Amino acid sequence: MRKILKTTAACLALGLALQAHSAKAVVIVLGEGMGQNCYEAAFAISKGLIYIPPMFTGSQIDLKPIDICNLALDQGGMNLRDTAGTYVNRGVLQFLAGDHKAALADFDSALRVDSDVAEAHANRGAALVALRRWADSIPSITKGIEMQAAEAEKSYYNRAIANEELGNTKGAYLDYMKAAELKPDWEAPKMQLTRFTVRRKAQ
Repeated sequence: MRKILKTTAACLALGLALQAHSAKAVVIVLGEGMGQNCYEAAFAISKGLIYIPPMFTGSQIDLKPIDICNLALDQGGMNLRDTAGTYVNRGVLQFLAGDHKAALADFDSALRVDSDVAEAHANRGAALVALRRWADSIPSITKGIEMQAAEAEKSYYNRAIANEELGNTKGAYLDYMKAAELKPDWEAPKMQLTRFTVRRKAQ
C-alpha cells in the first residue's frame, strides 16, 4: 500500500510583474514507483539542481523528467492524493519548460482529483499570473494562502503582482510587505517596495 503523501513547497523566485514569472510548489509523493520519481525530478529541477534519472532494471534509461510523470499517471495504481500530487509535479515541470497552458491544465487536473492539495491552488494561481490572467489568479492564490501552502511569501508576491497589474496599489503594497515580513532575507519583495511612496491621509 502506498503511503499517503505529504505536501511541501519548493518555490522559485518571481521576476517583475511584466515578466510574468511565478512561484511553483512541488508535492511529495512517498513510496516507490514513478510517482515518487516524478516528485524527485520536479523538486530537483525547481531548485536548479542536476537531476539524475533513476536506474531501471540495472541500467540507466534516458527518460525526460516529464516522461517519468507521464508514465506515473499512465500506469495508475496511485491513491487519489498521490495522483493529484503527480499532476502538480508534472505541472511544475510543464511550467519550467515554458508551457504555462499545459501547467495550468495539470493543476486543474490535480484539483479535480483532490481539491485539498494547497499547492495545487497556489500553483494554479502562479500559472494564471504567468498567463497574465491577473483577475483569475487572485482567488487561487488566496485559496493556497488560506490552506497554508508552504513558502507563503511566494504566494503573497504572486498576488502582489496581480494586484498591481489590476490597479490595486494598496493591495499590492500590503502583499509585498507580507512577503518581505515572512522571508526577511529575500531581496525581491524589498526591491519592489522601493517603488512605493506611502503618504498619510490628511486629517
